[in-house]
Amino acid sequence: MKKLFALFFELFKISLFVIGGGYAIIAIADRVFARKGWTEEGEIIGRLPVFQMVPGLIATHVAVYVGGKVAGAPGSALGVAAVAVPSVVIFTFVSAGYDSLPLDNEWLKAAFVGLRSALTGIIAATLVSSWRKSLPDIFSYAVMAAGVFAIMYLKVDVAMVLAAAMAAGVARVFAGGEGGRGVVFRSTWLPLLLFLKYGALCFGGGFVLVPMYVESFVGETAPFLQISDVEFSNLMALTQMTPGPVGVNGATFFGYRLAGIAGAVIASALLLLPGSLLAYAALRSLERFAAVKPVRGILCGAKPASVALMIAALSVFAGQSVATGGAVSAVLVAAAFVLSWRKIASPMTVVASGAFAGCVLHAAARLGNGLLECATVVQ
Repeated sequence: MKKLFALFFELFKISLFVIGGGYAIIAIADRVFARKGWTEEGEIIGRLPVFQMVPGLIATHVAVYVGGKVAGAPGSALGVAAVAVPSVVIFTFVSAGYDSLPLDNEWLKAAFVGLRSALTGIIAATLVSSWRKSLPDIFSYAVMAAGVFAIMYLKVDVAMVLAAAMAAGVARVFAGGEGGRGVVFRSTWLPLLLFLKYGALCFGGGFVLVPMYVESFVGETAPFLQISDVEFSNLMALTQMTPGPVGVNGATFFGYRLAGIAGAVIASALLLLPGSLLAYAALRSLERFAAVKPVRGILCGAKPASVALMIAALSVFAGQSVATGGAVSAVLVAAAFVLSWRKIASPMTVVASGAFAGCVLHAAARLGNGLLECATVVQ
């Protein structure tokens, strides 16, 4: 019982404090659970390609994997609940008070610059720490480099890159080494069933759901809700500025618009159900048949592919943080990297400190600008 409570609490904290979606969550989770001795360092990141290949959200797949290791099926179910609850609760309130949200508040923006900077540093530190285990030989480096090049420069679909990496791993092991849209429903329970379909078709994380959400809910031709493009853009920004998986935040918002609080809860639960069940089955099978050659080959190709995916994610986070915060953000990234890599502070402490530091530095900048203006007036 103690271990189940600890599992729920740790995953709840991660979902509550980490923004940016599955890649940020997986980096934090890898370090948090390695510190607790529940997994090895780099183990969760090493399963990233499998998480990508199974329908659903990366964040919940992490919960399924860790929960299953700690307490079997009950642990997986509890883990998914722990990841979903903060997102559903917070975004229900966001949805209810959407029209009065201070989207342009400078202090909020400063906090998120600091938070994203901290996450960038943690992801970088996680990559460095797990580098040797994920890339043990020349084959692994070659697969990783090819994956980075294909994803970041050739813009090859992630699923194709993962499939190719796994196929290479298997080969290595065996070689020894429209229709009509009908009436627009503005408030009904029926469209909530759409989220069951979304959950079954979501391969590769929450951002894959964006075009599905647009088709169903955005614009005058959408069958449901018909929210404006501007409102949807604001929604997408909010999903990345609030805790929890991006896909769940979106499901909570649309569910709330369709059927209130109950709709928010049901839409989020239906979104998570198919992927969580499939992830549990797939991950259990991998563990059970780990010694079988095809499975060994899949994991052999999956590890370097996971590093390639995390490098691509790191570049995105670095662009979002440093491009927004400039030199200040770069300093925060470096500080977060050192604190995480040297294990001076826990990942959650680094994340919270990053947000606080962003506000402090913003206050210092405002004070400096104020003093400069006063000096100019005096002269």
